[in-house]
Amino acid sequence: MTHERTLPESVVHTAIQWQLRLDGTDDRQAAWQDILEWCEHHPDHALAWQRLCSLRGEFRSLLETLPDRDMALPVLNNAGADLHRRRALKSLLALLVGTPGGWLAYRHSPLHADYRTGAGEQQRLTLEDGTRIQLNTRSSLDVRYSDNERRLVLNHGEMWVESGADAGYALPRPLRVEHRFGHCETRRARFLLRDHQGDFATLWVEQGEVTAITATGQQQRCAPGEHWRLGDFAATPLATPTQPPTAWTSGMLVVDDMRLEEFVAELARYRSGHTGCDPAVADLRLSGVFQLDHPDALMEDLGRLLPVEVVWRTSWWVRVMARA
Repeated sequence: MTHERTLPESVVHTAIQWQLRLDGTDDRQAAWQDILEWCEHHPDHALAWQRLCSLRGEFRSLLETLPDRDMALPVLNNAGADLHRRRALKSLLALLVGTPGGWLAYRHSPLHADYRTGAGEQQRLTLEDGTRIQLNTRSSLDVRYSDNERRLVLNHGEMWVESGADAGYALPRPLRVEHRFGHCETRRARFLLRDHQGDFATLWVEQGEVTAITATGQQQRCAPGEHWRLGDFAATPLATPTQPPTAWTSGMLVVDDMRLEEFVAELARYRSGHTGCDPAVADLRLSGVFQLDHPDALMEDLGRLLPVEVVWRTSWWVRVMARA
């Protein structure tokens, strides 16, 4: 068994403080810049942040039980703080730090999701109603079926869905797919749903019709070929992808004139640790069809495809830089 590297508790505390700042500021761009600089300072920083991002949904659920965010850490660290909250923080720290039975147990525990995938993993499912699902890397899904509806909950990540015929019912039950910003409903459709690290979700309809409903109740009918950005308050149309975004279901990453920074960010989803791109080469362009089964080898290939250098500090920290 491969064990996750243990992180200093002080580093984990700092990562949590960065997340609190990011969630509480209006100047997210400045916050992100500070976080990236902190991550680049030491591989442990990058790893702590990556693990916290993987637990983002659970972290936000924890925050809902805490006082005001600006006071959260002081209260939790105060000896007289509520024991339940202190236990909650200790549980979160155990998951992030990588102590025995902590992060590793969480990542593989079926108690936290019906289905989940790790970095670089995918999973195919066929449910009792005939619905077919494919989970992409770093994804988590719960299945909640009843006599009245078929309900799926995408906790984080990305999935392809082909709704089943629901043959056991005279009238197929509606298929409801919940995500952070609302839910989607259909009876028969094929579509992709992706959570972009809790910032927004995107929906691409391959076949059939899907109704996207925001957390505030706004509804939008989405037709085949349409691509939508889903937020708390509205569904916003996006440009039609130049390539169908289903390539990952066949283990491929297909890009057409994509910025290198975006390509590296996409590839980062399929590997563990910090994967970054220097601003000096961020606007270089890349096209091609790439296999996703060996993301580290694909990183190395960038040095042969573009005038860049791939710098490894550890297996957990890699950055694409301008060639010296």
